[in-house]
Amino acid sequence: MGQLVGKPGETLTETLRRTLLEMIVFGYFDRGFRLYPDKLAEQFGVSQTPVREALMRLASEGYIEAVQRRGYHIRTPSAKQVLDLWQVRLGLELAAGEIAIERLEAGTLLSGQLDQLDHIRAQLEADPDHIEHRRKLGLNTEFHQHIVALSGNDMLISIYSGIQMQLLGEWIQRGLQSWRKRLDNEAEEHAAIVAALRARDRDAYSAAIRIHIGRSLKDALGDLNSQEQRPD
Repeated sequence: MGQLVGKPGETLTETLRRTLLEMIVFGYFDRGFRLYPDKLAEQFGVSQTPVREALMRLASEGYIEAVQRRGYHIRTPSAKQVLDLWQVRLGLELAAGEIAIERLEAGTLLSGQLDQLDHIRAQLEADPDHIEHRRKLGLNTEFHQHIVALSGNDMLISIYSGIQMQLLGEWIQRGLQSWRKRLDNEAEEHAAIVAALRARDRDAYSAAIRIHIGRSLKDALGDLNSQEQRPD
């Protein structure tokens, strides 16, 4: 973290944006830290222009806030950002699960391809008292991404990958331990989701995913409120 590492075909501005975003949400900067284009350009060994472009993009996305003549201020997510994202997530996962069930019924998706979901669940549940937060978020994201991947719908997969659930989860929960108390509930909810897919039961899947994401939204808003109560 803190090192600029690009991906194939990625512009320098996008590399800077992605790097800075991960630095923000995974705690590289303290809450309230100010980002200055000249200092960041010097740190990464690049010109100020792509740095400014990356910062402007992050500001437009709500991760940071421009302060006149004082750089950019790292923000806490707003309740609206959280609600908007969870609503989009629900719609995408409902669609993905229904398409996956259609594919199971048509034989274009084999039931064995659901086994990866159980493999991820096993890792999440193996040692709940000691699992690290970032690993938990990563496995949880992998679980939901695999559900979307089972749809076989490239556009749906692309859109879902762009909402960056893991990053927002880390951003909201940074410094909190409330997430660990929810692991048992999450395990039960994940099991219900997989069971519905295996049974090819659309109604059960819809109910399971709505319960899971609804509870997740409530907890996210609670975590957000806790963050706002913490001193800077």
